Amino acid sequence: MNECHYCRNPVQSHWNFCRKCGARLLHKDEPELIVKSEEVIEIGKEDPSSPTGMIYEPLEPEVIEVEDEKEEKKDLTDDELVERIATTIVKREDYNALLKRKVEINDEIDKLLDRVKNKLIPKNEALPRIKELKEEVEIITSKEDEFENFSAILPIEEIIEDRNNERKKLKKLSGLKGDKAVSRATLEEMETKFKKNIENLTTKLNIELAKMRKTFDALENKMKSLQRDLEVLYVNSQTGEISEKQYEKHKVEKSKEIERMKKVSKTVAEILAEAR
Repeated sequence: MNECHYCRNPVQSHWNFCRKCGARLLHKDEPELIVKSEEVIEIGKEDPSSPTGMIYEPLEPEVIEVEDEKEEKKDLTDDELVERIATTIVKREDYNALLKRKVEINDEIDKLLDRVKNKLIPKNEALPRIKELKEEVEIITSKEDEFENFSAILPIEEIIEDRNNERKKLKKLSGLKGDKAVSRATLEEMETKFKKNIENLTTKLNIELAKMRKTFDALENKMKSLQRDLEVLYVNSQTGEISEKQYEKHKVEKSKEIERMKKVSKTVAEILAEAR
């Protein structure tokens, strides 16, 4: 079982991001790609002991069913919809930054220890810095507790990745056509299952896309509203309704919220583009 480089959470080989912290995963030894009939086909590695000369990942899929969603007791307001998405996106960004810093610190400690071991720097010169770095690691570790039950992945992102994975399997299956080790009947049965999985995931995706498009529109409206608030604050400061100190304070608050919404809007736009 592979694990995330940042949070050490177990991950599956076909995942592109960690389902715990949301970090993009780095894949080593990607399967070779060949072109066949103008279509990219993924194949496995060569194996002389295999009847076909290749190693293929298990192709038997578990059929993915679409579950009926329970209706929410009440429709969320635009602000509630935006805040629900924003909380996840912003919090996972903070979580990723925390985990990334922890990895960087541990790498620096390892390099310092290696330099001491190889007598490139004196031990007494490296120890103060190592102690400082270890104290920072302890602080970061304590902050990680805040994210203990936090899921960094939005439902739509998980559906998109699952569907992409099913599509890859279907392409891999097409690479087995004409292979004497697999009967035509088996290939047709597997192809039907993969296509059914893709169809079901697409249905689930369309439901989430409707919510996400509504969220994107609400985000745009919220940013316009915040920008207008900034302009009103400026006018109030110039007409003497509020002091310069009050204006600067509220300006900072509004500006921070605008930047927060910009980050969320950018991520939502990327998700919508990836879902095409």
